[in-house]
Amino acid sequence: MANTNTEFTVDISTLLRILKKYIIAIAIFTATGVIVAAVLAEVVIPKRYAASAKFYIENRQTQSEIINVGDITASRNMVNTCAELFSSRDITQELMNSTNTQHTVSELMDMISMGTSNTEFLTITITASNPNTAVYLLENFVGICIDKFNDVIETGRIRVVDSAFSTGRPVFPNTRIFVVIGFMLGFILSYLVVFIIEILDTKVKTEDDLFRIYDIPVFAEVMSFDVKIKGEYNYE
Repeated sequence: MANTNTEFTVDISTLLRILKKYIIAIAIFTATGVIVAAVLAEVVIPKRYAASAKFYIENRQTQSEIINVGDITASRNMVNTCAELFSSRDITQELMNSTNTQHTVSELMDMISMGTSNTEFLTITITASNPNTAVYLLENFVGICIDKFNDVIETGRIRVVDSAFSTGRPVFPNTRIFVVIGFMLGFILSYLVVFIIEILDTKVKTEDDLFRIYDIPVFAEVMSFDVKIKGEYNYE
């Protein structure tokens, strides 16, 4: 007795067969995903620009030529302390007042980030919708941070080693990353659609389909000469 259970066995050959069968449709949808992603990155999504500055922080006041491990460790700890100090709401409020920016304190706090790497250096980055705005805000923020350091930290020194600078290139959105994501989503979603279509399609078109779906072996074919469509013949 023939097995009437319509089981669909998935293997590499099946996946490749589906890919080959629907390659044009998959290619079109994948290309569409890439184009949509590129348009989103270049036209639709507002661009963000970054400006960065770097401090060198020491936990000592004198220019001693002898630096021991304790001084280095203390300086690195002070970098973390300064990162917390410069992230305070009061400093951000002072930045808003000094620059007359339209951003709120909460928005400015989200725009400012501190970068520490277990060294004596502290990197401050500000993102904005315009590179000149980012540099302007950061220049003012650097001055405020230095004043606050001198007021709060009793020992130690702080120096600017990299002034506020922006490359002028947007840091978000990244067009390359968006294009790659668009390509992957376009390909995966289009392939998933045709794969589901193929699974749900239980029509017998070839002898391979008859065996694959119903587990019925084909020993012979009898051609039917009743022409249904011009140029095609049916098999029974």
